[in-house]
Amino acid sequence: MIDTKKISFATKGGFDMVNLTKEVGRMIRNGSIESGIVNVYSHGSTTAVVTLGSEDGIREDFVEMVKKMVPEGKYKHDEWTEHHNGVSHMRSALLGTGLNIPFMHKRMFLGMFQQIYFVDLDSIEREREVIVQIIGE
Repeated sequence: MIDTKKISFATKGGFDMVNLTKEVGRMIRNGSIESGIVNVYSHGSTTAVVTLGSEDGIREDFVEMVKKMVPEGKYKHDEWTEHHNGVSHMRSALLGTGLNIPFMHKRMFLGMFQQIYFVDLDSIEREREVIVQIIGE
């Protein structure tokens, strides 16, 4: 069985992070699927879906790490479009736009501090949407 849901929200760009953990957990608890895998997917090419710990400083460390791995600079995409967000696309490609989390008895297998985050890697405010597919029996 597959149950597909959507989560919509506004973001500010610039590494705006939205914690999706409670909402995804609620979808699983309120659904009819007892055990399986939940896929959390953003269909934006300047976004990411990641898991991070909830301890102090982790989000800030994550942002700094991504900036070091894929620094601001000149990207071919910026020469061909008016968006000038080539760095956002490269960061998204590196981090990934989705993840799968197993669950059993309607409870996700997440670590004690592990959280699911949507990350807006672009530089402008916009409406975003995440697709949540709950797959199992």
